[in-house]
Amino acid sequence: MGESTSADRIRVEVGQLAIGMYVVELDRPWVDTPFLFQGLRIRTSREIQLFQDLSEFVWVDARQSLNPEQQMRENLASPLMAQPVIAKVDFSTEIELAEPVWHTAREASLRILQSVKLGLELDVAAVKEVVRDCVDSVLRNRGAMLWLARIKNSDEYTAEHSLRVAIFAIALGRELGLLPYQLEQIGICGMLHDVGKIKVPDEILNKPGALTPSELKIMQSHADEGRKLLMSNDMITAATVDVAYSHHERMDGSGYPRGLDAPRIPYFAKIIAVADCYDAINSDRVYSKGKSSLESLRVIFDAVNSQFDEDIVACFISMIGIYPPGEIVELNSSEVGIIIGCAPDSKLKPRILRVLDADRQPCTETIIDLATTAKQPNGQPYRVREVHPSGAFGVDIEDYRRKGLIIPAEL
Repeated sequence: MGESTSADRIRVEVGQLAIGMYVVELDRPWVDTPFLFQGLRIRTSREIQLFQDLSEFVWVDARQSLNPEQQMRENLASPLMAQPVIAKVDFSTEIELAEPVWHTAREASLRILQSVKLGLELDVAAVKEVVRDCVDSVLRNRGAMLWLARIKNSDEYTAEHSLRVAIFAIALGRELGLLPYQLEQIGICGMLHDVGKIKVPDEILNKPGALTPSELKIMQSHADEGRKLLMSNDMITAATVDVAYSHHERMDGSGYPRGLDAPRIPYFAKIIAVADCYDAINSDRVYSKGKSSLESLRVIFDAVNSQFDEDIVACFISMIGIYPPGEIVELNSSEVGIIIGCAPDSKLKPRILRVLDADRQPCTETIIDLATTAKQPNGQPYRVREVHPSGAFGVDIEDYRRKGLIIPAEL
């Protein structure tokens, strides 16, 4: 097949690549390719074609490679191999429909959690109505809801977090091939996964510093409290109870409250765990500043197989993208812009709407497309120096969207 460089790593000419091979190294830097992370098991002929377009030879890890029959069985069994989902309407059309849905859902989330906190019965019908509208929007074009999920009010973290987790879970479930009724189920799971936190005292829930061992135990009790609260309601499904109880379990068995290992963790709980962690890292809290989407994805990726399911994480990263629309970037010129999208074959070189000059002052908005090797006035190519969360440098992404300067394609 090729020249062996070690017991497991084999140099392979790109013309000899086959589905099932696990490529670990190229004859060029990975950053110069459309692949999101280093290391990839070839699943489709399209990926083979990309390697052939980019390289002359690669290195394959024999241990992690599958023969064609094994790969075919894996593909047939994996929801990740479902047909690509195409948006039914464009972003501009859907955002007009999604905005009132988002605001209604947000108000409903606040109202639902507040009523439960006051000891009233959980309004399951209201939760289902909110989720159903969100599912309808995501099925038309997931980009609108994902964009709206970037608009955050740090004063209402718990309610907004639950809604954002529901939206991320619905969008992720869509990519994983779940059916519409399953998307409604997982949306409800997302809305109610943290309902047990109403039993955690605010001084612990919002403590600026590290929790003491006894405080941590109280915080972790929200999983069991959520289970008890949801089990008392006849309209709640077993899946919703399972997620509230199990979304902090880990693949290696080190999670809580029961220390379940991968085979025993419910599939929906694995999906919610990824969405929950991403939004928590990506959002401002009283005790920490939110990280960029890129840094949030890196934290999740580093916890694959110890904390999170590998296939679910891979699908989530592919869905969100390394440079999602709405993130703020600082360029090597010190100018600041908003990511407005990436070409499908150039995911590491986004299009950027420049909004602040090198002195961080508002300037005439212009588009800088890194995929076309855009250059600064001094002739040096533009590069991304750092990615910041939405809202960095005081930039209001929604204000630019309303002006018609940002129209993301299907996210």
